Amino acid sequence: MHNIMKRYKKEQNGKLEIGQILYTKHFTLTVDRDLCKGCELCKLVCPREAVSLVSVKDADGKNLPPLVDIDENKCDFHGICAVVCPFSAIGVTANGINELPAVKSEVFPELIRDIKIDTERCKPGCKKCEEKCPLGIISIISVDNNVDNYNDTQKVNVQKELCAGCQICWMECPGNAIEATKFIEGSIQIDTEACEIGCRQCVKACPVDALAIDLDGKVYAKDMNCIYCGVCLQVCPIQDALHIERTAIRHTPVNSGAWNKGLEKITSHKGLMRELAARNTGKARKAVENLGITEGDE
Repeated sequence: MHNIMKRYKKEQNGKLEIGQILYTKHFTLTVDRDLCKGCELCKLVCPREAVSLVSVKDADGKNLPPLVDIDENKCDFHGICAVVCPFSAIGVTANGINELPAVKSEVFPELIRDIKIDTERCKPGCKKCEEKCPLGIISIISVDNNVDNYNDTQKVNVQKELCAGCQICWMECPGNAIEATKFIEGSIQIDTEACEIGCRQCVKACPVDALAIDLDGKVYAKDMNCIYCGVCLQVCPIQDALHIERTAIRHTPVNSGAWNKGLEKITSHKGLMRELAARNTGKARKAVENLGITEGDE
């Protein structure tokens, strides 16, 4: 007997949801519109070309970050798009349980979102990281130790799964209490001579405030904070005025041809070669270690 299957798409409560109902299983994929910034990574990595970006304009006809749309008839619900989303805006469930089949089956890795906080270094009353976080995912709670105000401590709550690795909290912290690491490395170049005079669309659209205007009125990038998501590329009206190159992605170990293909789509050729070389070096090192163990046993 063939599985009974139904596919659907709906938009409600600020979320796009597509689904696939099988005889024994119900898959859903959702895009949280509040978390989604309209970058290009999900579209680039999707092997079935199920993801598209829908153009959005403001009242003056200028580009705004696009809306992500997903074709429910093309999507296979493996969650590859969810894996690479810097903002954790995409989720997949199987029978109501959060699940990323691409990760579960070791086809794709997980991004390493690394942020460490030493609350002993936090200055009493300081809320700099909370105030400066462009994504609003940090909150500060003062903990009363019932001794005196000087011994009150800070509790720093970070929604780590939503951290995009912009490092602004780390740079702004006066007590060096936070350490954040990017999970996407790369570079961004801006041809300011090609920019439209007075255009600020990329600056407005950047979700992590990594673009700014200098004293000459020209756009410049704060490479330390850029997460290379590509939202700026989507709103720029001038082709080739902006260029992003992703050179490395920090992730959990994986050895998969599917990941190689995905990596090729979202990073530069140099980035792909760099990872493959590192992986081959790791294999060679492991082989030597194994050989040493064998000799020792003998």
